[in-house]
Amino acid sequence: MGVDISSTRIKVLELDGKPGAYRVLSYASEALPSDAVADDQVVNPEALAATMTRALERAGTRTRDAAIAVSGPTVISKVIDMPADLSDEDMEQQIGFDAEQYIPHAIDEVNLDFQVLERDPTNPDVNRVLLVACRRENIETRIGALDMAGVKVKIVDVEEYALQNASTLLIEQTPALANGSSVAVFDVGAHQTRLSVQHNGRHVYSRELSFGGHSLATRLIDRHDLRDTDQLRAQLRTGELDGAAIASDISDFAERLAGQIERALQFYISASSRDEAVEQVVLVGGATLYPGLEAAITRHMSRPFTLGNPLAGMLASSRARRNHVDQEASALMVATGLALRSIR
Repeated sequence: MGVDISSTRIKVLELDGKPGAYRVLSYASEALPSDAVADDQVVNPEALAATMTRALERAGTRTRDAAIAVSGPTVISKVIDMPADLSDEDMEQQIGFDAEQYIPHAIDEVNLDFQVLERDPTNPDVNRVLLVACRRENIETRIGALDMAGVKVKIVDVEEYALQNASTLLIEQTPALANGSSVAVFDVGAHQTRLSVQHNGRHVYSRELSFGGHSLATRLIDRHDLRDTDQLRAQLRTGELDGAAIASDISDFAERLAGQIERALQFYISASSRDEAVEQVVLVGGATLYPGLEAAITRHMSRPFTLGNPLAGMLASSRARRNHVDQEASALMVATGLALRSIR
């Protein structure tokens, strides 16, 4: 199962099946205490473990093997050049020797991994290799917290790459976008937005924006005298708090979000050596779940866009549906990308 640990929630998603026929076996989402995660780091492992236990109970899953992800300033990614004739074992040894020239931490303070991306198109004797490092303390704290909840972490990924993994599902849902097209996927979370650009079905660019939906949620909670985000979500889901009641706040948020999207794409186009337009913008993330947001963004966006759903077309268990997996699927990009790791 994929376990997405954000600053505000834990999302548990369990998938099985094969490409084109994935199924949602279980799903649950639980709010985290405000002191559990700060600046992408777990600061209260006991609170995280307790929330994870509640999520497992709500999901009703017996699975205890999980894929998690890390993010933030403790994660470093670099593309380096390595001789193409090195084996994986030789490459691992060489990276261990050379790591300190790429990573501003002592080698015994980080976990390292690498993946060969492609042969250098200008030099057939060189491979382009993705090197990723993360402070070991950040990883071990997450693993330890989930261990307290009885969960065994089998895979540690990076949130950016989990998002890229799930973005392939969005492309597969619209085959016309996979042939020579550029698609910009914006995952709008609580405190930040991640951009992943896919060209011809392949990831080519990523960026993080310091913008999210937390301020909108806080404003709505205060304005409508609600207890917390769970009560806000429940009232929006049932229609007790309808689109008309939040329309002005949604319009203001949509205008600011559209501005962030346009500036990010202008930066991408100016920084990219590729000469192609972005044919489609896909919006996902928890902030896209508000009623009326799509129509409000349409008024401020000049580019074609759609709201994405990584679980579109998947069968889901009755328990997952009772936990509202259909309504909340747009917010499950990272959890989906993690869950796919073990079945692809």
